[in-house]
Amino acid sequence: KAASRGGPSHLSSDPRYEAMKQIMFQEEPRQLPKLTEEDLERHQTILRAVEVMRMEDRRKRRLERERKFAAMEAAYEALEAADPRLYKAACIKENNVVFPRQMRVPTETPAKKIWDYLE
Repeated sequence: KAASRGGPSHLSSDPRYEAMKQIMFQEEPRQLPKLTEEDLERHQTILRAVEVMRMEDRRKRRLERERKFAAMEAAYEALEAADPRLYKAACIKENNVVFPRQMRVPTETPAKKIWDYLE
């Protein structure tokens, strides 16, 4: 009957399927124990501490990004002051280039085909 409805017919006759159903759905899901007022306070304290930790991590990552961006801007300004021709060349965007040409996946053995980045 399952095959006539478009369902997999092999599952209904397979004894492993019945065993999996019994294992998975044999018991009803356990209910979480009721938390006492102290337990609830501990739980909320832990959740707040985790959120504070995540906020601090986000703040550190943001500050690191800002520091790197400032360093990049300073390098661009130094390059522009040193050689405007090189600065213009550094600012040109190449079309359809997603990764740097020198980047390749690290492997333990050399490639069978030698990689030519000029292709």
